Amino acid sequence: GKDVEEMVLIYPYFNGMYNQDGSSHDGRPVYVEQNKFDNSPFDTTSPDELNIGVKVPAQIKYCKSIRAWVFTHEHIRKSTRDDSDCPWLLRSEETDVYDIEEVQGSWQVWAGVISRTDVDIVCNECSDDADCNLNGVCK
Repeated sequence: GKDVEEMVLIYPYFNGMYNQDGSSHDGRPVYVEQNKFDNSPFDTTSPDELNIGVKVPAQIKYCKSIRAWVFTHEHIRKSTRDDSDCPWLLRSEETDVYDIEEVQGSWQVWAGVISRTDVDIVCNECSDDADCNLNGVCK
């Protein structure tokens, strides 16, 4: 069997910039977590054969099977029995909207039990450098 490590999931670790990577899931864009230090994509390769130190980004994507936008991570599941096609950790209310910024209402969050939370998703546009937490230069 596969070794399972139980850990506390600390959602603030996943705060930050998510970029569209050009891929899609169920007809909508996929947003991929970026490196916290420079907003570049994570290096998902490893020079050693054990893949130690490889960072796997979280994703925000739409799942048609549950009609919701979801936050997911390929190495984090709610349960070892979670073999669904959309193993969500956060999910929006049911919606058909294409643009994630148009998602309304609170989201369900899993933290051992399912509860509700507010999720803020905004486009990273700015009118001066401070608007973007000094992540780049506004033009």
